[in-house]
Amino acid sequence: ASGGKPNRCYCKVLCDRKDNERVVGVHLCGDHAGEIMQGFAVALRCGARKSDFDATMGIHPTSAEELVTLTVTKRSRIPAERGGC
Repeated sequence: ASGGKPNRCYCKVLCDRKDNERVVGVHLCGDHAGEIMQGFAVALRCGARKSDFDATMGIHPTSAEELVTLTVTKRSRIPAERGGC
């Protein structure tokens, strides 16, 4: 969610692979992070899994949509940087 400017948002979703990819943490740095995180906090308290995030329609263009469209894993060693619209 760069809006044409590089690195406007940094985000990470932490999943427990041993528990069917239950989301155990969400990190977000960027515009309106506090408001965005409140909604994701509710999802984590309800036991959300990565598949729940994947099945969620992201609102474009927002930083929040990045959290439901993440596909790169740290183990893959693929660069996680993305461009804007």
